[in-house]
Amino acid sequence: MKFSDWTTSVDGFVSVEASTCDRLLSDAEMSPRRRSHLLLHESHADPTQRLLVAFEQSTYIQPHRHPEQWEMIIPMRGVLALLLFSDNGHVADRIELTAGSIPISQITVGAWHTVVALTPSALMLEIKPGPYRVAEFLELFPPENSPDARRAAEWLTSAKAGDYWQL
Repeated sequence: MKFSDWTTSVDGFVSVEASTCDRLLSDAEMSPRRRSHLLLHESHADPTQRLLVAFEQSTYIQPHRHPEQWEMIIPMRGVLALLLFSDNGHVADRIELTAGSIPISQITVGAWHTVVALTPSALMLEIKPGPYRVAEFLELFPPENSPDARRAAEWLTSAKAGDYWQL
């Protein structure tokens, strides 16, 4: 769905209402992927990619990296854990981000990472330079739709620095 379908516009000022965030969280709960997003930019070609991402605690985002882009994460609702990985798949760091305490994390270009919800649902604002580019996935972890994805999602929720995923 387009940003303009979800927002309120008055005299050139556009805002995302709390009801829109509620709807995103509801959509995530009903989605087979257990997440939903709202693009805040007009196209994948835009120089700045901005999106709201709502997700359930049970969603799985395969650890990945953006070889040409940094990425900024700002929690809007709930508690998130940002996990950073070494090239060999060890958890290098775990950073908890809580909405309302203004923690902003910027992931450096090429850093392996993922995000998990530590509360039943969470909402974050993601910002990165455009145009859109496909991420590279850390192949030690199962793909999103694989039989081991659910177990990986559970492991990521409690993984800490030094831990290593094993099938």
